[in-house]
Amino acid sequence: MHVSGPSVAVDGEGNVYVAWIAAAHDSNDLYVVKPVTGEEKPVRVNPGGLSVDSVHQSPGVVTGPGGEVYVSWASAKDKPEGVIFANDLRLSRSLDGGESFDAPIMINEDRPISHTFEGLAVDESGDVLVAWIDSRDGWNKPATYLASISDEGARVGESVKFGGETCVCCRVSVAAADGKEAALWRGVAEGNVRNMVLALGTDGKFEQAVVHNDGWKLDSSPHRGGEVAIGDDGEVYLVWYTEGASGVPEILFSKSGTVTMPGPMKIDSAEGSVPDQPGMAVNDKGQVAVVWEDSTAVRRNIKMRFSADGGKTFGEPVVISRAVKSFMPDITVAPDGRFVAVWHEEHFPSIRTIVQYVEPGA
Repeated sequence: MHVSGPSVAVDGEGNVYVAWIAAAHDSNDLYVVKPVTGEEKPVRVNPGGLSVDSVHQSPGVVTGPGGEVYVSWASAKDKPEGVIFANDLRLSRSLDGGESFDAPIMINEDRPISHTFEGLAVDESGDVLVAWIDSRDGWNKPATYLASISDEGARVGESVKFGGETCVCCRVSVAAADGKEAALWRGVAEGNVRNMVLALGTDGKFEQAVVHNDGWKLDSSPHRGGEVAIGDDGEVYLVWYTEGASGVPEILFSKSGTVTMPGPMKIDSAEGSVPDQPGMAVNDKGQVAVVWEDSTAVRRNIKMRFSADGGKTFGEPVVISRAVKSFMPDITVAPDGRFVAVWHEEHFPSIRTIVQYVEPGA
């Protein structure tokens, strides 16, 4: 593939923003578009001479309370001899509704190491929260860090380091609402057991705990993380991919008002097809939508399950894509409570990016 998965955000006026990274001849470029008719021209975010590091992950995109658009991405960086990966974590902002983007700021300290696989959110004060995987303690000791960026994405605060080793290529997810902040990542425990870990706190003070002992042992990174969301009532919602002790691909869901999660609910499991790449969103009524990519050797669909009771129960899976090969979904919530899903579809020789509004319960 020469394009990353798409990411989607919606501002307070209901404007949708879609971001993705595409490989060019001599660089990787980051684009954002505000689709209305489908004919809008995307805006390139990264300035000339500064390439995005890779297309292996989607950029982060969120909106602020004043209509600000924030995009996170990792820029390519020169690697000293013996260094395998090096990049800088960047934040770009638009103050004119995505028409143009200011010069990006660098979030991390200037070190020739990896800073990537980030998650992005905006808290109730309008500050941007970024969490990422950082190898400053050594290549064999990757960890998850979180920083708050104030002044409309202009001033980076001190970073918080969470405990335990982080799975080096599994994307981190962050969320903020109801005075709470949350970060979700895949940890690595003794024996290469790879469970999800949740940090939950307020005012920069966090508790953290293993979400569930999935029993998934793997000697390398699966390159698959999870998603965290916080409802207006303070409930914390999680969804993640695992292959557990049995090796069967599954998507699991759990929710709680604290860092301690109950046993998970199965959203989907491999029975003739493989569930993958889950995304999740929660609206202000506590309605939950989970999307994922469902694939066989021939086709790939985008499926959705919906909960009208805050994740206590879910309806049956529904296919929301139409192409034979649809992949890499993302989902968010519009101000009116509708869900907005985005994904790619293969229409050889091109790839189309689809934006779909979904009524709760539809």
